[in-house]
Amino acid sequence: MIELIGWTGVVICFVLMMYHRYMHTNHDQVYAYIRKKYTEDDDQTEFPSKEDHARYSRKYSIYTIFFACLLIILNFFR
Repeated sequence: MIELIGWTGVVICFVLMMYHRYMHTNHDQVYAYIRKKYTEDDDQTEFPSKEDHARYSRKYSIYTIFFACLLIILNFFR
């Protein structure tokens, strides 16, 4: 059961890390598209900054490393 939690954590954190890295890399193009497609002209919606995405990417990278190490350690006890 704990191994299933570890694998689920790895997958979720990896996907979120990749999402935030993509959003950081293509920040201007993505938010220009979102602003053009989904907001009105006078709408002053605040979007996350590039620094926010970089911070989240680092956070989920650390979580991914943690869950991967957890799975490696659990493999030694089998």
